[in-house]
Amino acid sequence: MTNAIVNGILLGGLYATIALGLSLAFGVLGLVNLAHGELLVGGAFVSYLVVDRLGLDPLLSLVVVIPVVFAIAYPMQAWVLTPLLRRNEDAPLVATFGFSLLIIALLQQGYSSDPKSLPASYADAGVSVLGIDIRVAYLIAFAVGVVLIGVTHRVLLKTRLGAMVRAAAADPDTASAVGIDVRRLYAATFGVAAAMAAVGGVLIGITFSFTPTSGLAWVLTAFAVVVLGGIGSILGTLIGGILLGVVEGVGVHLLGGEWRSLIIYGLFFLALTVRPNGILGRRLA
Repeated sequence: MTNAIVNGILLGGLYATIALGLSLAFGVLGLVNLAHGELLVGGAFVSYLVVDRLGLDPLLSLVVVIPVVFAIAYPMQAWVLTPLLRRNEDAPLVATFGFSLLIIALLQQGYSSDPKSLPASYADAGVSVLGIDIRVAYLIAFAVGVVLIGVTHRVLLKTRLGAMVRAAAADPDTASAVGIDVRRLYAATFGVAAAMAAVGGVLIGITFSFTPTSGLAWVLTAFAVVVLGGIGSILGTLIGGILLGVVEGVGVHLLGGEWRSLIIYGLFFLALTVRPNGILGRRLA
C-alpha cells in the first residue's frame, strides 16, 4: 500500500503537468481547449522525430519541442480563437474540436497507429528508497511538474507580466484601454499553455506509450485534475494531480489495473457533484 501511495503522489506530478496548460488557458482566456490532448500527443510526436533524427535524449529534445509547439499554437489563438472569442462564447469550443480532429488526421497521415514510446535509459529504471520501489520516470515527472507549476505561479503573482495577464483575464476591455495588447497576450498565453502540454506529452512518451488517437484519454485525465484542484487555479492543479494519482494508485492496488479508467472518471464526476469549484476554487494562480 505504501508503494501505491508514494508512486501515486509522484504520478500526480505528471498529471499536474499535463493539466497545467489546460488550466492556464481556461483561467486566462476562459477557453475550454478540446485540442489539449492532441497538443500533448503532438509534443510527444515532435520529440519522437527529434530523438530519431538527432539522437537526443527525450528531455533534451524539449529545447526543440517547446518552441515548435509554441510557434504552432500562437497563430491558432491569434488568428482563429481570439476573433471567435469576441463574437461568440461557444464558437472557440467548436474551433478547438476542429483543431483536435485536424491534428489527429495529420498525425495519422504521418505515423502509423502502432504505439510508440520515447527511448530513454531511465524510462523503466527504478530505485528503492526506504524499501519503497519508485520508478525513476515518475520522479522526473514529479520534479518537472513541481518546477513548472512553481514558476508559473510565481510569474503570475510576482511579475509585471503576470499582472498584465491577470488584468487581461479579469477584464480584457479595461486592460486594452490602459495599453495592454490583449490579442497578443492571449496568443502568447495559449502558446505557453500549448508548450506546457508538449512538455507533458514528452513525459507521457517516456513513461508510457502514445498513438495519434491517445489524446482523448489524456485530456479527460487533465479535465479531472483541473476540476479537482479548481478551474484556473495553478496551485490547485498540483493538488488535484496528486490527489488523483494517489486515489488511482490505491484503487488499482486494491481492485486491479482494469479499474483505472473508472476510478479516474468516477472521481471526476464525484468532484463535479460535491465540490464543482474544486479544492481551491475558481481563481487564477
